[in-house]
Amino acid sequence: MSEAWYELRERLLFRTAPADLAAACHEVQRELTAQHARGPAARQAEAAALAAELCLDLQSYLPHWHLQRPGAAAAADDDLLAAAAAGFRGLLVDWGASAEQERLLAEEALRRRSNFLRLTRLADRGALATRWGYDYAYGSAAAMRRGALLVTTNPPLVNMIRKERPQEWEPVRTELRRTAAGSTPDQLVSRFSLEVVLANCRILRPIYAASGGRYGYVNLQINPHASQDAGQMAADIEWLQERLRERLGGTPNVVFKVPGTRAALETVRRVTAQGIGVTITLGFAVDQHLAFAEAIEAGKAPQSFLVMMNGRLDDPIRDELAAAGVAQAADLATWASTAVVRRSYELLYRGGKPRRSALLIASLRGPWNVDAALTAGPAPVFITAFPDKTEEYDAQEREIVSRIDQPIPADTLAGLRRSALFRQAYEPGAIGVDGFDTYYPVVITLKAFAAAWDELAAWLVN
Repeated sequence: MSEAWYELRERLLFRTAPADLAAACHEVQRELTAQHARGPAARQAEAAALAAELCLDLQSYLPHWHLQRPGAAAAADDDLLAAAAAGFRGLLVDWGASAEQERLLAEEALRRRSNFLRLTRLADRGALATRWGYDYAYGSAAAMRRGALLVTTNPPLVNMIRKERPQEWEPVRTELRRTAAGSTPDQLVSRFSLEVVLANCRILRPIYAASGGRYGYVNLQINPHASQDAGQMAADIEWLQERLRERLGGTPNVVFKVPGTRAALETVRRVTAQGIGVTITLGFAVDQHLAFAEAIEAGKAPQSFLVMMNGRLDDPIRDELAAAGVAQAADLATWASTAVVRRSYELLYRGGKPRRSALLIASLRGPWNVDAALTAGPAPVFITAFPDKTEEYDAQEREIVSRIDQPIPADTLAGLRRSALFRQAYEPGAIGVDGFDTYYPVVITLKAFAAAWDELAAWLVN
């Protein structure tokens, strides 16, 4: 979104006292009306887009963070917010901005039927302990309106966004070539990824501030080629942390994605001792979750995440079961990551620890991945959804109830155990720390991340 939208959203939703909201909205509406009256067509279109965005913001989950903050004195009621939104909607009607009105109606309909928004409201009431985030580098503002409170990025996603939105990111490439002349290709990729992450940091930063640093994080993945070099990974994180601190003017609302390799255990100990949060990506196995949770717990970072890459585990297990002649291998494999998630949750959190890390469910293949991870248990579970999976989950009404304590059917578990990959992921001690680097899903996913990194490097240099 535009710089003007950032400023207006901050001004109305996060810096205005509830009692002053009506007056503040009237003032912004006067400003937009003056902009629209002055023309030309491009300025009129921008004014209409801003009016639509603010109308959506005011009707969404976003007021929860400030204007309707639980326990706040004189919080804005729903009628006040509806009236404020109606003022911006009225501008669109007066201007005949039919395209923006249609977009407004479409997103409002999506919000009304959103299961993710219902999930968020249930978590607010304490009926669930599940929160969700957006698994993409663009579009987080719309997801936040339905309760998303974190964003994940990785080399494939960064590579994807520069292809889909060249008008935004090719000028960034040009500027980096000018300001970072002499940088290595890897350094250019790190700098470019930092710019993508910063754009999302700005959108989520008010949530980070309103939640006292509990929510509002953006994930920044470091160089996958350094996955066996603990010192290099830590140095890269420390360098990026300092650049982010300078650009954001304070503690970054960023966690750094490090691979679930043996070397990364040392990296995690070093950076979390400095209070820097991490997300352990390439996470597939109970052994990884247990080992990295222990390393994180010894540090000072207030929030870190243990990724479970559901689809990237289920897919090779499906193939392995099919090759072994197991009937209905595809259906059976959809239970594999669910079984690992539930076992890790039991072993990690039923005893009361850890408290500095939480499971983060990623690489969704369908709505079942979300439903299976819903919890009302003692520790939160976070889910991060790619745009198409977000829309799929919100496409029809679903029963939003805790399921993480439900046992895996015995015959399902018996079938899954015919997969060596499943047994290694599910059984504590099955791969151990020494097996992290050679576990097949780790190897193939790391190769995919490295290939995307290299494609970004080639684009930035050539």
